[in-house]
Amino acid sequence: MMELKLDLDDLDYLIGSMRLLGSKGTTGTQASFLELFDGDHEKCRRLDARIAEKMGFEGCYPVSGQTYSRKVDSRVLSVLAGIAQSAHKFSNDIRLLQHLKEVEEPFEKKQIGSSAMAYKRNPMRSERIASLANYVMSDMMNLCL
Repeated sequence: MMELKLDLDDLDYLIGSMRLLGSKGTTGTQASFLELFDGDHEKCRRLDARIAEKMGFEGCYPVSGQTYSRKVDSRVLSVLAGIAQSAHKFSNDIRLLQHLKEVEEPFEKKQIGSSAMAYKRNPMRSERIASLANYVMSDMMNLCL
């Protein structure tokens, strides 16, 4: 549970630090808004603040390009990979405990293959958790920015 608490802390920090791109226009500037507001930069800043508030963000990035920074993707995937690490550890712990006959996953009616053999009783749910966790963790290494 402590690992999941650490993941929750990371997620809360990430969400709290994320910003909106704002009303920057197609070139990453507010030139069209400055024109609409007769060059009043303060009105542009207030517009950004109102948009961010409506979208549930604390604020907007003060400087941006045409699109948001792909660094955001990297930060989000890093937190997801951390959650996957915790899930993977949990599934391994369940497998070890099942091997020692301290816990047991339910046996499924449609269980097939070698895991369906009565003497094996492979923990199917733990195997699924570990497989999905491995996929998410490997995505961190293959991030395309």
